[in-house]
Amino acid sequence: MFRCLAVFLVFATVLWGEAGLAGTRPIAIAKPSDPITTATLGGAAKAGAQRVSRVPSGSVIEIAFAPVPQRSAERLVIKVIDAAEHSLFMAAYGMTSKPIADAMCRAAARGVAVSAVLDEKSNPHGVYANSKRDYMLACGVDVRGDARYPIMHDKFIVVDGAHVETGSFNYTFAAAERNAENAMVIWNNPQLASKYAGEFDRLFAEATD
Repeated sequence: MFRCLAVFLVFATVLWGEAGLAGTRPIAIAKPSDPITTATLGGAAKAGAQRVSRVPSGSVIEIAFAPVPQRSAERLVIKVIDAAEHSLFMAAYGMTSKPIADAMCRAAARGVAVSAVLDEKSNPHGVYANSKRDYMLACGVDVRGDARYPIMHDKFIVVDGAHVETGSFNYTFAAAERNAENAMVIWNNPQLASKYAGEFDRLFAEATD
């Protein structure tokens, strides 16, 4: 227990600084028992009704794991995507998850500016590719591939300039169903979101269609 507390304190210090830990802005950790509301299945109306129903009002870190319980890491990723109202940026090494791709398409369909930069080698164009790159392109997501590095190994999402999702979790079927993975959303932290958005812009600028 004390080791977990120490790890959190180090992480929180990195995100907000010592003043943030001692200041007046409280930081909460979502309880493991808190349900993750998502719209992985169901029609557009259901997705719209659920979209922002569980977005915290303050600075909260929400954590989930894969593959158990119940694909919670994938559901947390979908939750933050479904919360997008204005902008949504994704940087991803692997992108084969249809539920996550569908959430990206839902966001584009409701008028959110949705962009993604993917590792080029893991996400080629073509009907025989497992990647959802072309699938997302077809539904209005602005997708590019980055081939500059041996591996573009990022996995993060920035929503509305305020929320950040990151962790070991690739946006893939294997990560959701087979691998031991973690995903984390830092809600309502514009300063952190700005750092990730800047890195997304850099990656997107060097990528190609």
